[in-house]
Amino acid sequence: MQSHSYPFAVRMIGFPEEEAKAISDSFGGDYSTYGYFRLGEDNLQDPDLYLVNADELKALATLNDLAPGQARPALLVGVPTVSLPYPHLPRPLRRDTLFNALDSLVEKRADTLARLEASSIISVPERRRRDRIDYDLTEPEEYERMRTRGHAKGGILLVDKNPAFREYVAEKLARFNVPVDWANTQNKVADECEDNEYSVVLVNTSTPGIDPYDLAEEIKLINRVRNPAVIFLVGQPFVYDLERARAAKVDGYMNKPVAGHHLMAVLKKFIPALVR
Repeated sequence: MQSHSYPFAVRMIGFPEEEAKAISDSFGGDYSTYGYFRLGEDNLQDPDLYLVNADELKALATLNDLAPGQARPALLVGVPTVSLPYPHLPRPLRRDTLFNALDSLVEKRADTLARLEASSIISVPERRRRDRIDYDLTEPEEYERMRTRGHAKGGILLVDKNPAFREYVAEKLARFNVPVDWANTQNKVADECEDNEYSVVLVNTSTPGIDPYDLAEEIKLINRVRNPAVIFLVGQPFVYDLERARAAKVDGYMNKPVAGHHLMAVLKKFIPALVR
């Protein structure tokens, strides 16, 4: 199998949490040829494929906006009420049937990516990270939050205990002339945000002496007009608290260690200068 990475990242859309957890728990077993893991709701990593609850109209609308294809395929669970060009599995969902279908999709995906690489077309970013804005399906408060998600054009601030990762990021972005700064204390972060314009602030949640949620809230308060994206870099034993993150207006997170291609794909979503 060509052009693969293990395990494969699955974005689950429209499932009740109990069912989503049951499915994702099965990802940890030896039931398939390839490994899979569920992307958390705020995980900014691009998925390898989508698993969608076909019984939910909003989930199908979201899938339509994401525009899946052979390089990022979709699998439906349940029978949709409208005709859609994606494979689907009937309920009740059988574990062997699910993994046979997933394995088949990632094998076809690998062939597609191999052809794209041969043609030097290898970037397949996820088109839309957030649910589409729909007046009929979206709560007013959520609509307002989604509508005001612009980010300033600026550099990157990396919050970490030492500058090693900052040097790595700066090297990857050197040809784009995007400045990358570093801070290791909350006071230093505040000073940098007062003096500079940032598009993205990357926060290593294991940085000593820092509460990442409090820090994110402070960054957003300092930069109300510039509104930089605040992205957590998360590793064990830290557990991403979705409720606290939303309250602090955190834009999402990435799992450590962060692969270079995943980092670039995420940064391109917030820094237009990198898309060239």
